[in-house]
Amino acid sequence: MFNFKLMSLQFHSSVLFCSNLKKQREFYEKFLEQKVKQDYGRCVVFASGFTLWSPAEEYPVSKELGYTYEPLGNRNLELCFETDSFEDAVEKVLMSDLRILHNVTEEPWGQYTIRFYDPEGNLVEIGETLKSMAKRMRLDGMSEDEIAGKSGLDKSFVIKLLAI
Repeated sequence: MFNFKLMSLQFHSSVLFCSNLKKQREFYEKFLEQKVKQDYGRCVVFASGFTLWSPAEEYPVSKELGYTYEPLGNRNLELCFETDSFEDAVEKVLMSDLRILHNVTEEPWGQYTIRFYDPEGNLVEIGETLKSMAKRMRLDGMSEDEIAGKSGLDKSFVIKLLAI
């Protein structure tokens, strides 16, 4: 189906179109503690690999789409963040005025997560790191084999996580 000459492509970033770039930047930079890598005025690139962009009407993408921002967009997108300080992150989210999709829940593989919406309605997840998950499961009395079975991680990787 795709018989084309190979080319060298590298993933650059995911981009969220924004209506209020200042408010979105403040949320990601101050609330979620993301570091700005580059600021191009209407476009802010974070070191973690995603970008906020407020395209002008004259930009090709805006002309083709017929808009600069779609408030009902991004229904198939989630920005995922992980932390070793999961309880602190949860407390910060719950003490904010953000709209919560769900409070702390355990994913089928055992990781704890919380999901909420950023100021413009994009879905955001904060989860505990795999290291934190494995250590929590160990503290709960699970063996390395049980952790591997529950999480779907290779046992050798579980052993490495527990040793960190």
